[in-house]
Amino acid sequence: MKYESEILKAMHQEAKEMYKIGAITEARMREYDEMCLSNPKNKSSSVYADGKSASVENIRHATA
Repeated sequence: MKYESEILKAMHQEAKEMYKIGAITEARMREYDEMCLSNPKNKSSSVYADGKSASVENIRHATA
């Protein structure tokens, strides 16, 4: 995975741990992907087991 910065890398790693224990939703984790990863649309950089992809716009629309 490529990160935008070291700070965003640390933040994303913490978010992954929260996602694993159920503290944040999949939609929220995808927002962290969009914010922190250099290429979040790359499926190989996903932390999700299902391999599904969703755009931030779809997530925002669904949660609004």
